[in-house]
Amino acid sequence: MLGILFIVIGSILLLENFGFIHYGFISWPITLLLTSLGFHIAFFLTGKRPENAGLLVPGGILLILSIYFYIDILTNYQYTTYTWPTIILAPAFGLFELWYFGGRNKGLWVPISVLTIVAALFYAQAFLAILLELWPIALIAVGIYFIFGKKQHKQ
Repeated sequence: MLGILFIVIGSILLLENFGFIHYGFISWPITLLLTSLGFHIAFFLTGKRPENAGLLVPGGILLILSIYFYIDILTNYQYTTYTWPTIILAPAFGLFELWYFGGRNKGLWVPISVLTIVAALFYAQAFLAILLELWPIALIAVGIYFIFGKKQHKQ
């Protein structure tokens, strides 16, 4: 099965390199996506036994990364400055899958929480950077209020 997977991935990438398949949705992140699906399928085909849940850690990481890189490619890397914390969030997702399917070991919540909080802080930083670029809108709103807002009645 693994041999067939490598042949398919290699063939797709080779056809893309020679221009038979145009760059787009079939590109290098497919390797990450198919590998992720392989880990997930392997776990579920073994009966979802908790002792095999370790397969889900690399599977979850690669799943999130493949989605992230597909979005980057489709948006021409335009939003990478704001979305890069997803790379930190990917291991948290893999560990969360391990926790969920692997017996719910409470000790996993430490790395899951730390990675999620760090990623959230960087997302917040990116969001604040966007807001800081938009602060002149507040000046425009105040100016519009001064011009068209409550009118004072002279008595």
